[in-house]
Amino acid sequence: MSILEEELYIPVKKYFENKGFKIKGEVKNCDMAGVKGDILIVVELKRNFNLKLVYQAIDRQKITDYVYVAIPRPKNFKRKEVFAMRELLNKLNIGLVVVSFGEKRIMVQTVAEPDPKKFIKRISGRKNAVLREFNERTGDFNKGGKNKTKILTAYREKSIQIACFLEILIKSGGSFLKNLGCDKNATSIMYNNFYGWFHRIGKGIYILSQKGQDYLNGGEFSDVIEFYRKEAKQICLKYQETKNAGAEAEKSIKFATREATRRI
Repeated sequence: MSILEEELYIPVKKYFENKGFKIKGEVKNCDMAGVKGDILIVVELKRNFNLKLVYQAIDRQKITDYVYVAIPRPKNFKRKEVFAMRELLNKLNIGLVVVSFGEKRIMVQTVAEPDPKKFIKRISGRKNAVLREFNERTGDFNKGGKNKTKILTAYREKSIQIACFLEILIKSGGSFLKNLGCDKNATSIMYNNFYGWFHRIGKGIYILSQKGQDYLNGGEFSDVIEFYRKEAKQICLKYQETKNAGAEAEKSIKFATREATRRI
């Protein structure tokens, strides 16, 4: 059975999540990145073990020492080629994760862990870039290992979120969007208008452009758009209900005050 790289993603993700890691796919060209405390792991997924995978793993060691490769489990671990593979990864201090696809269940196993004794102390701008991108993404909407597909960056995700709120609010400023839960840089995102989705109609006030509306209805990242449309609808509805309740309470206080004054 031929296994695709993207089919490895979900079982390997769940495996590391069970170990306490928060996992996201396709972060700065890494198939999978995970964070637990101050530990950053990177996992590269491949349907077969080959030199390209080794080169990728070595490159990822410029980001972190906790680098793993994940492949479908070889049928026979005693084969000479498999032994050579494990020996090579051990010498390079790269972890190995194997995935078994059985008829009834999928099993994931760590065959080799990176050895902390062999770690090199690194100060890496690339590590900071991966962590920044990882932390700025709200959810995990990319499936690691999936080739020739557009990657949802943190910036695009923030822009989609703002666009979905503007679709409901019609017009808004950045500070109000921030209060509703949008990114703290909502104003600058709308002002810079990188994708052409926003149109300024007054000082600090923006609406969704036609290009923005077309994008929301265009089918790209439809699961992400539906997620944020639902979120925007729920938050805006809750805000309106709170606002109405406040207005009713204010009316009741004014009425009670008038009645008390009249009696006096």
